Amino acid sequence: MTAQAVATLENSSKELQKASPVLITKSETGEKSISVYSDKRASVESIGRSMARLECAFPKMSDAFFSLLTERIYANKFTEKRLKDAINHLIDNFGYKELNVADIIRFDRKARLHSYNEVCRMVSKGEAAFSDFEIREINGECYRIKKTDLIS
Repeated sequence: MTAQAVATLENSSKELQKASPVLITKSETGEKSISVYSDKRASVESIGRSMARLECAFPKMSDAFFSLLTERIYANKFTEKRLKDAINHLIDNFGYKELNVADIIRFDRKARLHSYNEVCRMVSKGEAAFSDFEIREINGECYRIKKTDLIS
């Protein structure tokens, strides 16, 4: 990671530490989900260590690539665990000729958000029990999340 990328991250860290609402994503079919990663935000140091690991695993990639990747990881508010899992997954499973920024940025584990009515339908069909779900208030709305989706 270049010194300029580190300096940029350190200068913007105060601004990015502000609390933000949980990002709910919606699929094409209308299903809502959230990331299961809720640990602390990845530090500049952990991002630097992750870039060093990637540079070792992918020595043909340029410094400019790793600078851009560092910037995008920080801008996408990766947590420590998500970053570690993304890097490990990429190192263990990458099968193409050239690495892309999106190969890391798109890595996430999601938990589906269910409405009370959806859970009632599942329970009445015998597909689930109310005890299978945890209630979470997200951005002022109550959702149910399968407890098994939260285990990582």
